[in-house]
Amino acid sequence: MSQDEKYNCIVIDDEFLARILLTEYISKVPQLNLVRSLDNPVNAIDLISKGMVDIIFIDIEMSEISGIDFIKNLTVPDRPIIIFVTAYPQYAVQGFEVDATEYLIKPTTFPRFLKAVSKAINILNIRKKVNLLEKNIQLQPGIGLQPEDPYIIIKTERKIIKLLYNEIYFIEGALEYVNFQTKDRKIMGLFSLRQLEKELPPEKFMRVHKSYIVAFDKIKEIEGNRIKIGDWTIYVSKANRSQLIQRFSGKTDHRVKL
Repeated sequence: MSQDEKYNCIVIDDEFLARILLTEYISKVPQLNLVRSLDNPVNAIDLISKGMVDIIFIDIEMSEISGIDFIKNLTVPDRPIIIFVTAYPQYAVQGFEVDATEYLIKPTTFPRFLKAVSKAINILNIRKKVNLLEKNIQLQPGIGLQPEDPYIIIKTERKIIKLLYNEIYFIEGALEYVNFQTKDRKIMGLFSLRQLEKELPPEKFMRVHKSYIVAFDKIKEIEGNRIKIGDWTIYVSKANRSQLIQRFSGKTDHRVKL
């Protein structure tokens, strides 16, 4: 990315010294432009809703509302990259459950901050390329992720791919990306598992773990908390195991080991 190209960011933290440190770090990264430093998440809503923010650096423990609750209830079409900066490592799982890209522990060193920013910029660069690709390629009317369609359109960095549902073995989540696994290839796309879980046909797919969605017709067997799909073994969470076995057993004659 050229040095002239910048991404807008905001800092949200009710600790004055924490805001000062992040402001100093941001000033050292040419690709970042600090739009505002705020002590209250509520004051950021207008900026975010107007699409003026690409990256949010946000604390978790704050007096008005926690950073996690704020992000969880943030509803905007193009959601900014979320980087939590907190003194509480125990919230890491919750942070990633709201699709945070990075989780920094205070006091954050500049090298660690820079690593998180590099990841965020890479994701934003890919988003920009995908958006440009969409503008330059004329898609057929009606193409998209629709319940009646037998396929999904995957927008990668350089291509737009039509992937048939019956080609998909499973889908693995990886922060801002997902990997679609077929018999002989892996395709990375800019989706979240949460989004796919809602939009993929439920009679064909099921989320079995926080990191996996599987295709029912590709399951060979279930043994304990393990699912055999092709040459791959995938783990099912305790919360989803009973439902998976019930649905799987009702649709196939495959062997199920409890």
